[in-house]
Amino acid sequence: MGHDIQTVPPVVILARPQMGENIGAAARAMMNCGLSDLRLVAPRDGWPNAAALPMAAGGKSIIKHARVFDTVAAATHDISFLAATSARRRDLAIRSSDPRHAAAMIVAHTSQSHGKAASDRKHAAILFGPEASGLDNDEVVLADILVTASLNPDYPSLNLAQGVLLLAWEWRMASQSAADQNQDKLVNPVRLEDRASAAERDFFYNRLETALDDGGFFIAPDMMATVKRNIRALFSRAGLSKREINTLHGVLQALTSQRKS
Repeated sequence: MGHDIQTVPPVVILARPQMGENIGAAARAMMNCGLSDLRLVAPRDGWPNAAALPMAAGGKSIIKHARVFDTVAAATHDISFLAATSARRRDLAIRSSDPRHAAAMIVAHTSQSHGKAASDRKHAAILFGPEASGLDNDEVVLADILVTASLNPDYPSLNLAQGVLLLAWEWRMASQSAADQNQDKLVNPVRLEDRASAAERDFFYNRLETALDDGGFFIAPDMMATVKRNIRALFSRAGLSKREINTLHGVLQALTSQRKS
């Protein structure tokens, strides 16, 4: 279906990571948020690293399938949108963003129709630097965007796994939001300008409630207010258009006129 949209999860790239424990903790954060593709660039202590597995917990499969590259350029060979995480660089003329907006950009870049050929899919990646020094300038300039979190200026430092979790979480929220918006378009294709106004809906609800009351529908007076709210919520979920409201008025007119005759 052309309207069935899915987003491809971003790749996580750790450039020159120093400690196996931190790699494992980063994999755990990835698993928490539904990411699975981990790439390592020249890990200091080599790979595989036995210290990574215990810290990975439920993310052990990510560690076992992690791929190792010699350079960031090699690790991003199939990446068409790269977000680099770093403290703000005033010496580099690179577009910057906070994690939330960066996540939305990643989702927008990787969203595509379900069933699209794998070779045509767009892939994004989030790049993290080594624990002690972060990314160097040559690595940062490879990115499309520099991501900087607005943290406490007196202590803005995050450890590697915290950084991965922060970006992965924002991606997950942005991805779910995009999916919800797409689902709303499928379920409720009424354009905003065609929707019935609040006043038009309220007029219909009042007329419907009066007709139901006259017909003896509300048999429990203490529950009348709750039932009315539930009926209104039912119609509200439908996102009625002006034309649909007019049709319902016609239905109501036909039913009540038959009752009066």
